[in-house]
Amino acid sequence: MIDYSTTQTLIESMVSERIVPGVNYAFIKGKQTFTSTIGFAIIYPKVTQLSPFAEYDLASLTKVLATENVLLKLYDQGKINFTEPLHSFIPEFKDERIRLYHLLTHTSGIRGWIPHRDKLSHDQLINAIIHLPVTDEFEKKMRYADTNFVLLGLVIKKIFGEPVQEVAAKEVFNPMGLKHTTFHPKKADCVPTAIINGHVLQGIPHDPKARQLGSDCGSAGLFSTMDDLIAIGKGYLGLNQHILPYSQDTVSKLYENKNLPGIKPRSWGWDLRFDPQYHYPIILHTGYTGTLIILDRLKKSGLVLLTNRVHPTGHNLVFLAARERIIQSFLKENDN
Repeated sequence: MIDYSTTQTLIESMVSERIVPGVNYAFIKGKQTFTSTIGFAIIYPKVTQLSPFAEYDLASLTKVLATENVLLKLYDQGKINFTEPLHSFIPEFKDERIRLYHLLTHTSGIRGWIPHRDKLSHDQLINAIIHLPVTDEFEKKMRYADTNFVLLGLVIKKIFGEPVQEVAAKEVFNPMGLKHTTFHPKKADCVPTAIINGHVLQGIPHDPKARQLGSDCGSAGLFSTMDDLIAIGKGYLGLNQHILPYSQDTVSKLYENKNLPGIKPRSWGWDLRFDPQYHYPIILHTGYTGTLIILDRLKKSGLVLLTNRVHPTGHNLVFLAARERIIQSFLKENDN
């Protein structure tokens, strides 16, 4: 019996308190799955009811579901082991200390700030990113940054000779049979996000870098549905041992802290939380648009939360506090 009643109340209260227009959410517990859809997909310029089959802009979930999964497939095949220098794939990046695992764990120390970034062309932005300096935070601090996964996307392009998003579709999503996990969604199927220059973004990534870099963006740009994300989640939980494009042995390595002592815990790509009672790792990732996945492989349980918290505006800090309460509540109820 699935019982996350407190967490469920917190999720649904985000709609009643108008923190988000609508929400699709799912609890997974062993062979059971509970899903629910409440609220609206659109509140401007007109109000439209939310569908359980809506496609969401996943934002930073792209990092772990697309870019990282291509790399994990290569790792599983013995073709890379993440100790390779970034410089060996991108010679223009001169600091030879940076290894792929530094990018995966956000411990590269690469400065993420680029002046006038949103005004740059595709080529200008790529050039700026591959020439970013490494700060003294290298191997001393976990600082989450999109640039780490943009660089990993460029590594994938170097390996395959194709943009990361095209590679992810061919190597990950198509073999998995995910028909609604795509970088090219139909506008009508998508939940809209923010209003930019008077136009509602719908079926177009909210992240400016994803719009600038297009198929070369390894940090954002992916869209998906609740059903597809449940299917993916079951792969990470070991409930479906064949859906992911790599072995369950490789999946199990995600549930480990890859960072040195004294640095905030992080796995490859995934953030980590810990079971309140037994302190084993649970993987988690969020997306700026209001998305969240939490997965506990030991208890075969998880939460998938999809909201459009940036519709009609991205200035929604109340959501961040509500999301953290939901995470803490899930971890507590999951421990029962």
